Amino acid sequence: MAISRQTQRKFRGICYYVICWFVATTGLAALQSYGRAGSIDWYPVLMMLQFSLFMGISHGIYDIVILRDEMDQRSVWTAMMYRSFYFITAIAINLTLCILLLKAKPGDGIVNDVGFQTVIDNFKSNSFQVLFIVFFAMGYIITFIRSVHKKFGRQVFWNTLMGKSQEPVEENLVFMFIDLRSSTTICEELGNYKYSCFIKDYYKLLSNCCEENHGEIYQFAGDGVYITWKISDCAKKARPLDLFFDFKEALYYTRRRFLARYNVAPDFKAAAHCGKVISTEVGNFGSEMAYHGDVLNTTARIQSLCAKLGQDFLISEELFGKIPLPLPHGFLCSKVGSFELRGKKKAILIFSLQTPLTDYKN
Repeated sequence: MAISRQTQRKFRGICYYVICWFVATTGLAALQSYGRAGSIDWYPVLMMLQFSLFMGISHGIYDIVILRDEMDQRSVWTAMMYRSFYFITAIAINLTLCILLLKAKPGDGIVNDVGFQTVIDNFKSNSFQVLFIVFFAMGYIITFIRSVHKKFGRQVFWNTLMGKSQEPVEENLVFMFIDLRSSTTICEELGNYKYSCFIKDYYKLLSNCCEENHGEIYQFAGDGVYITWKISDCAKKARPLDLFFDFKEALYYTRRRFLARYNVAPDFKAAAHCGKVISTEVGNFGSEMAYHGDVLNTTARIQSLCAKLGQDFLISEELFGKIPLPLPHGFLCSKVGSFELRGKKKAILIFSLQTPLTDYKN
C-alpha cells in the first residue's frame, strides 16, 4: 500500500524533531562529560539517547499532528501557555520513563521500588532541575528554528543562520508562475475577509505541494506565486510538471471542502521558463532574496497567454529542451506557436502541456 504524500510530509517533520533533540542532547552529554577523568559513565549517555528519541517523537506529534504543523489558531499567549504546559509534562514523563527503563531489572519489571526512588532522588537534585530547565529552553529553540525555516525558506534561513550575506551572483534557474483563475470574481462574491480565508487555504495546499517537489517559493504576488528551482534540480525530474500535477490533484480532492466552506472551488493556470538571473539578498531590516533578470517577466508574459489560448499550462522552448523525457503523469505536449512577448525583441516558441487532470474544472 502506497504511503500518501501527506503522511510522508508528517513523517519528515517528526524526523526533524527527533534529529534536533538527538543533536541537542548528545551535545549536552558531551559538555557534561568534558574534562572528567576516568572512564565514561554510560548511564547519563544512554539516558540522553533514550530521552532524545522519546522527546523528539512526542514533540513532533504535538506540532505536526495535534497542531497540524503549527497552524495553531489560538492567541500567542494562550498558545505559549499550552506549549509550556506540554513541554513541562512531556519532559517530566519522558525523563521518568528513561530512568525507569535504565533501572529496570529482570524479574522486577519496569516499575519497581529502586526505579521510583531513583526518579525521586533525581528530581530533588539541583543539577537535574537545571537540566530540566535546559530541556524546556531547548524545546522552544527547536520549535523556533523550524518556524523560521518555514517562514523564510531554505536559502534565507541558512544565510541568516551562518551569518552570511548573499552577494549578487548569476544563477541558472527555473521559474514557474501560478495564477488563481477568476480571482477578482471570487473576491467580489466572497468579500474581503472570506476571500482572505479562501486564498489562505489555497496557498496552504500550494506550499505543501511546493515543499514536496523541492521548490522554493520566491514571491507571493497577490493571487499569483513565483516558484523557483535550480536547473540541476530539474535535470533528472521534471519538477515543475510534478508540481503542476500534484497541485491539480490536491485541488481536485479538496474540491468538496472548498465548496462547503466558500461555495466555490479554486482552479489555476501556470507557466514555466528558465534562464540566467542575478540572485542577491536585499534590504537591511526584514531582508529577503531577490532575483533580477528578464526571466521573471518572461514567465509572467507566457502565463498571460493561457487565457488567450485556452490552456492551463504553458512552458517555453528553453525549458522544454532541459526537462527529461518521457514526460511524467501522462503529460501530452504540443506546440502552440511562436509569440512576440511584450518587451522581447525575439519571438519565443511556446509549448502546451496537458494531463488527464487538466479536465477537472470548477
